[in-house]
Amino acid sequence: MWPRALLIVFLGLQAADGLLTYAAVERFGAVAEGNPLLETWIVLTGSATALIGAKTMACLCGAVLYMTGVHHVLAGLSLLYLFAAVVPWLRIFAQFT
Repeated sequence: MWPRALLIVFLGLQAADGLLTYAAVERFGAVAEGNPLLETWIVLTGSATALIGAKTMACLCGAVLYMTGVHHVLAGLSLLYLFAAVVPWLRIFAQFT
């Protein structure tokens, strides 16, 4: 039961990161994205297209981890996204509101 819940948490964190990144890029520009590869794709294709592509790929990779039973890696990545992506974006938006 917990692996399925873990996958749902991972997917939710991906969605939250995507939405928060989109809001940051719309507000501060492409330089708000810390990943230079993704920043380049944002400039080339637009923020929505680049972020949907990146988050779709991340969700597919998370699904592969889930289906192959590598749940501890999925848990670690969930914690990483929570503390290295979602929480920092929330703190940034809290400062500028």
